[in-house]
Amino acid sequence: MARHKKKSLPDISELLSSMAEDFNVRLFRLTDIPDAVAWAERGFVAIHENYHSHKSQSYHVICGNRDNLIRFCRVMGIPEQYICASEFYRFWHLTWLPRLDSQKAA
Repeated sequence: MARHKKKSLPDISELLSSMAEDFNVRLFRLTDIPDAVAWAERGFVAIHENYHSHKSQSYHVICGNRDNLIRFCRVMGIPEQYICASEFYRFWHLTWLPRLDSQKAA
């Protein structure tokens, strides 16, 4: 029996580049998660593909400064209730599946 292939993630690089002046936000590859964690622990917003997502692909958004992550959520239209503290690292995080057609770009 063939496995169901997950839909590919939307390309958010253009969306993030439009936010460059307002946020220190970077998109990281899955292989660069240690760099993403270091970036997030400095208070910046780091985004990488979420490898824990089994049902659908999503992005993992992390930041060491909760206020910066809340601000990111407000701009992107993400409910702040999605934010939770990491059990192992010094950052806040959330799972995000962007719908580019409905996003509010800053």
